Amino acid sequence: MATKKPLARPRSLGQVLTFATSATAAMCHEMLAEHDLTLAHWVILSALWRQDGMLISEIGDYTGNNAPATSRIIDRMEERGLVVRKPSVDDKRVVRVHLTELGRSLDHLSDFHDRVNARLLSGISDEDAAQLFELLKRVDKNARFGSTDTD
Repeated sequence: MATKKPLARPRSLGQVLTFATSATAAMCHEMLAEHDLTLAHWVILSALWRQDGMLISEIGDYTGNNAPATSRIIDRMEERGLVVRKPSVDDKRVVRVHLTELGRSLDHLSDFHDRVNARLLSGISDEDAAQLFELLKRVDKNARFGSTDTD
């Protein structure tokens, strides 16, 4: 029986982005595991380290998650003692999310994104990295809103 060659993949930006996203998420999971955090927890903590007492809607805007998903993540973070919900001092109907002492104690991870970027951009010049960020922003915009360029 003849040995089959691996199936060649078509040149697909979507596939490359999907594979890179999956590999990046796995890398982040591994890096955060020793702190018993998920990437979703870290992203919310990173927002609160910059501005404690945010609204769930503000956190959702920051993370790119909708309000129900953000609320569920915050529920799990509350169960772990990382954050608490408190009524706003200005308006008791408004609930704000605050760091606990445990949540604040993890702020040594505030540069985690820099560590991730360093690994992902290893061997890539600063100029190429800047171009990569700009190109990926344009890809994201095109995926969300469609291309405005004409052929």
